[in-house]
Amino acid sequence: MSSLGAESVDSRGIPLLDPAQCTYSFFRQHHLLPNAPVLLPPSLIADWPVCHWRSVEDSSQTPSLPLTAFRDVKLEESGACLPLPGAEEEDGTFDTVGDLLDAWQQGRAKKVYLKDWHLPLWLAKRGEGEESVSKELYEVPTLWRDDWMNGYYGAETDDDFRFVYAGGSETFTPLHRDVYCSYSISTNLFGAKLWHLFPPNCTPHLLPLIAQAEREGRSVDVRDWDESRRLKMEKMGMRVVRQEQGESIFIPSGYYHQVTNLSQPTLSLNHNWCNSHNLTAMYSSMCDEVARCREAIEDVKELLMRKARQEGEAAADWRVEWEECVAELVKQSAGWNWSTFWRMVRHALKALVSPSPTSSSIRWPSVPTSARPSPQFVAAQVRPALSNFLNRTEEEHKVTAGLEEVLEDIERLLVQLEAE
Repeated sequence: MSSLGAESVDSRGIPLLDPAQCTYSFFRQHHLLPNAPVLLPPSLIADWPVCHWRSVEDSSQTPSLPLTAFRDVKLEESGACLPLPGAEEEDGTFDTVGDLLDAWQQGRAKKVYLKDWHLPLWLAKRGEGEESVSKELYEVPTLWRDDWMNGYYGAETDDDFRFVYAGGSETFTPLHRDVYCSYSISTNLFGAKLWHLFPPNCTPHLLPLIAQAEREGRSVDVRDWDESRRLKMEKMGMRVVRQEQGESIFIPSGYYHQVTNLSQPTLSLNHNWCNSHNLTAMYSSMCDEVARCREAIEDVKELLMRKARQEGEAAADWRVEWEECVAELVKQSAGWNWSTFWRMVRHALKALVSPSPTSSSIRWPSVPTSARPSPQFVAAQVRPALSNFLNRTEEEHKVTAGLEEVLEDIERLLVQLEAE
């Protein structure tokens, strides 16, 4: 490709970047700002340690799979999702990662899926933080270093949003949208995947299908759709994308998607992440989730009101208790509530106001100035969300200890950023 202003759109339906286009400025202009999906070339991960495959010492000299260095890791200690979906008695017993790798290479365990393995977190805890991850697994590319979720979680919690997925050739992830409209980056370490991508305008048409499937105790599998439904979704922007080995795919904010593994096995390293570019979408998603949870426990509200009338309690008392119930349900449903959201925002703003090595986490690399937007852009995204939240009910602010102080800190940090 001769021009950095154009992208190659092949038969797979979305652009495939030329290596020369894999810069933050290009990625931001063409994909973060317009919220558009893209494939990134294998050259982006050519230097990752996990991709330096070795040969098995046997007569066949069969290339070993990525993750071979971690074959002795016990699954119960890995932090992976257990029990393994699709594991049947005839597939045998899987005590270690190596047991799974061997089964897949032998053509067994085609329906077994190792999900949500926090391998980067496991490495960071075992060794020297992010330095251990970069030495043994990979170094986070500049394109997605500006990550408020992993930056905050790495500094303030014992968790993260980086996962290894490894599955047999008959495994897939049903139709879903990532938590609170976060971004997703998925890198194929081995094998190929097929993605069905649905832009946000498809969401109103997908939600009834998802709700019906949930009532029936199943998930939505787009491969079961008839021709008329597929054509309808194609006209609305559905894209079917084949992701080859070594490629990374960027899933924009708010995109529902389904992922089918095409190889035996398929291995990928995935991130959920966010920053100022999709903060508005994430805030709106949080508001929607809070509203959904309120509706789900409306009967609790009626009980609290009745109790307050009977016992003569002040209206504010039952309202605070009600908001506490809602906040707890929101946290249970997706792992977050308003406290998490606003503490994450404060952490990101602090790093902008006082950039220094101490402002980054030992479990997330520092973000160079050239790999993030201007402080003014960030402030312009945060300010409307903060103003909207401050106009919500007073009781909603008070249900979590320290939240009002967090909001005051954010206001102070915004004033500093806006003045720069």
